[in-house]
Amino acid sequence: MGGTDPCAKTDELRWRPFALAAVLALVAAGLLVQVLPGAGLDREPRIRAVRAKADAFVSEAAPRANFGHARTLRVDASPTVRTYIRFNFDLSSVQVRHVSLLLYSRTRSRAGYQVRIAEGRWKERQINFVNAPRPLPRFVGSGPLRAQSWKAVDVTSLVAGLLSSVNLVLMTTSANDTRFASRETGLHGPRLVVETIPTETTTSTRTVAPPPPPGG
Repeated sequence: MGGTDPCAKTDELRWRPFALAAVLALVAAGLLVQVLPGAGLDREPRIRAVRAKADAFVSEAAPRANFGHARTLRVDASPTVRTYIRFNFDLSSVQVRHVSLLLYSRTRSRAGYQVRIAEGRWKERQINFVNAPRPLPRFVGSGPLRAQSWKAVDVTSLVAGLLSSVNLVLMTTSANDTRFASRETGLHGPRLVVETIPTETTTSTRTVAPPPPPGG
């Protein structure tokens, strides 16, 4: 969404204060995080929650309107409404275990939504239904949503290996308007939760030959 996220000094989120709700959402999705940042051994997984860099929805009912400033993201099947979310994070440079999309749902939905990759670039303050990039056919479903709750969806198979940024499209088969908190809301904005395994570090030791004995 437009403007500056009032809570963001960095794209990478500090887990407090929504950590408990986020972890519970991940657990409910069967994606339990092994450890939190700063804990454990060098080879244990580490968790990063990355804030959305841009988000907007587009509407068939207002095909040339831009909603890049709204505090709400939407999906609907009739008329068609889709949501676009971008995260700036290079997944090719890390060893990924899980990547989860974490959204705060404002409304309940039995059908939930589909997560797809956007084929092409878009700008938050310019995207509309006419110029929005096409969603790719492969998708991951969210399952049912509860109102006023976090929902974690495992998108590892969709996004692993993407370079520089992750551009997602949300859509639905339900004709009931489903709404989520946008990045304009700060702490309730979209997150990409990345569970990585740190690369092993090796320490080289130089062997120094002992000095020759005296008089030798």
